[in-house]
Amino acid sequence: MEQKQGMTRRNFLKVGALAAVGTMASGLLAGCGNGRTDHVRKDKSGAGVGAEPEFMKAPAPIADSSIKETKEADVIVVGAGMSGLCAAASAAESGAKVIVIEKGPTINFRSFDYGAVNSKVQLSVGNQLNPLDVTREIMRWGGYKADQRVVKLFSEKSGMVNDWIVDKAQGLGCKVKSIWTKEDQMSPNATIPNIPTLSFVLEPPEGAAESTPKGMIGGNAVIAMAYTLKTTAEKLGAEIIYETPGVQLVRPNNEGRVTGVIAKNAAGEYIKFNARKGVILCSGDYGHDEEMLNYYIPCAKKVQKILYPNSFNTGDGQKMGLWVGAGIDEGPHAPMLFDNALLDPDGNPGGRMDAIPRQPWLAVNKNGERYANEDLPFAYISNAVRQQVGLTRWTIWDAKWPEEAPRFKQSACKKLQFHHRLNEFNDLVEKGVIVKADTLEELAQKAHLPLENLKASVERYNELARKGVDEDFGKDAVYLTTVEKAPFYAGHIGTSLLVTLGGLTINDKLQVLDKERKVIPGLYAAGNASGSFFATDYPIVVTGCSHGRAYTFGYLAGKSVVEEKA
Repeated sequence: MEQKQGMTRRNFLKVGALAAVGTMASGLLAGCGNGRTDHVRKDKSGAGVGAEPEFMKAPAPIADSSIKETKEADVIVVGAGMSGLCAAASAAESGAKVIVIEKGPTINFRSFDYGAVNSKVQLSVGNQLNPLDVTREIMRWGGYKADQRVVKLFSEKSGMVNDWIVDKAQGLGCKVKSIWTKEDQMSPNATIPNIPTLSFVLEPPEGAAESTPKGMIGGNAVIAMAYTLKTTAEKLGAEIIYETPGVQLVRPNNEGRVTGVIAKNAAGEYIKFNARKGVILCSGDYGHDEEMLNYYIPCAKKVQKILYPNSFNTGDGQKMGLWVGAGIDEGPHAPMLFDNALLDPDGNPGGRMDAIPRQPWLAVNKNGERYANEDLPFAYISNAVRQQVGLTRWTIWDAKWPEEAPRFKQSACKKLQFHHRLNEFNDLVEKGVIVKADTLEELAQKAHLPLENLKASVERYNELARKGVDEDFGKDAVYLTTVEKAPFYAGHIGTSLLVTLGGLTINDKLQVLDKERKVIPGLYAAGNASGSFFATDYPIVVTGCSHGRAYTFGYLAGKSVVEEKA
């Protein structure tokens, strides 16, 4: 079969067929608004799909007499995360006066998986992709509920925006620490192969950490990105105002243009920010709003942990948009579910250890029974686990893992890079979070698993591994490893909700649309406040596309708002 730009036709057909089955199953974080605010009633019980929940009910307009101060700019950006700072820098670079209002006391960043298509760094290592293949894969994962024109925008423009970021980063003294190759991201044996869209990892210059938030998930790589975007936006003249959440958009009678946004400062005073050109909502997701979660992502009730660095993400941009007539993605919305809530044997949070327990070892449920192909992307693993008793899984492996695991390579964004994590691994073993035992009997006792069921599952799995054929669940032979050499290990893993992916309906100019899909003039959205892109499940095999979408659409929204004719 002819190879085409890093993917065979056979592999893409394989990806599509399996992703289509999965669709039937199921910032970057930044903030604005102060959750419900004093204008909105809260129903803590949540509302089911089909009943209008409280968060959809618009509060009374804030009277001019309540406004303490008014500020003017060409562009108001709500949220100082990845998409928001890209929007601010892009608009300022085009000559606009820009003000960014941010809910928290600092900018909000995390993680470092940046996905793009055909950026210069990708092409420099021979990683050329067909943008149409990327678009089709994202559409398949979402059951074609997304707007293909919006998805196509990412596939065709992300490389250019990636180049812009790398250029700005290098100009500020950051270095491209590494570039993801195809080989880094793909395994020919994966049940659902990755599309190699990961791009680069940055190294910050000396002193960058002093001007960026502490405790961000992602280490130096995320510090470098945060430093690059914040510094670039400020150097181009954008003003960032912290602890000033947006609470209402200004659109009298929900007609005509959005002319600004009203925010509330730390003193509880209202400030009106008038926008001559437009408002860009880059306010993140709604993972901390119980009512929105219950309404749009009911399965979120079944996850063990939400991995957020703060609690600012309460869907404030989505709510403000809804209150002025905006449309929103059809529910249920796509969650970003990962299988990295490491638990202790009793089900309590046990710490963080991504690499080793999450490999495609033998996995059993609370009854000690194997139930699925362990080599699946995060979303599909999480979907399968939610159908099991206890909503968790135990992964079982043995002493041979240092020799066996490296051959797995990259499968479903889980490449084993264990050499620099051994201290963490050993610490979790010592604490008893990762169970270690000299016999299966001891392992079953420590993990609270039925011994006879566990022994039967291990015996059957060893039989299949020696045959080299997974007759039960179809996992590729490369991931079949016997469990026979002491000591034995077990990891107890639940599901994490990293972020919610439902947002306001947009077009390919990043303009927000109303319920009739007509443009609301002066209103734009990017990042996780925007929709029309993800649906059903997060397409993890298009690696890094969440962050890639955030910075691509933030940048393009900044250009689009400046170009709009008022």
